[in-house]
Parts: sequence; structure tokens; C-alpha cells
Amino acid sequence: MGSTAKAVVTGFICRLCSEQKKVVIHLYTEKAKKLELLKKIKLLPISVDKFDNLPKTICEQCVVRLEIQYNLVVKIRKNNDIQRCHRLHHVCNMS
Repeated sequence: MGSTAKAVVTGFICRLCSEQKKVVIHLYTEKAKKLELLKKIKLLPISVDKFDNLPKTICEQCVVRLEIQYNLVVKIRKNNDIQRCHRLHHVCNMS
């Protein structure tokens, strides 16, 4: 048995699920920018800093999960705004 210090890394660690994956997207690439990954990650209860010593990669599975979660939050916020607007309009018309 060898030490883990001499182990060969065959992939990258996902920032979100902490699993080692061969295919990941680096958070500071054009692809990540196009997918708005940093914007979507801001909805999570974590902070990502370009200069922290944590992984800067996300696996494809987490990208899909992040997209689903982001779409849900956007939909909830939009519907909340619509409901508030309707409620405000309804209250104003009753006065």
C-alpha cells in the first residue's frame, strides 16, 4: 500500500458534491460564464471565491441539478411577484 500523497489523480473534485469526476466545468471559463454558473451558485448557502483553496470545478450532474434548482427559484420569485401585484391591485380596488 502506498501513501495517498503519491496517489495519481485521475479526475477533478466537484465543488458541490465533492465527488471525483473526469468531466467537469471550471467555474472561471467561458463555458461556465455562458451557463451563468457563478450566478446560479449564489443561490446556494455557500460562498465561492476565486482565490479560496477549494475546488473550482463542477461536475456535469451538479450542473444539471443547479440548473433545475435555479429554474425553480426563478419561477417561485416570479410567481411571488405576480401574487403580490395581484393582491396589491385587489386591495387597492376594494378601497
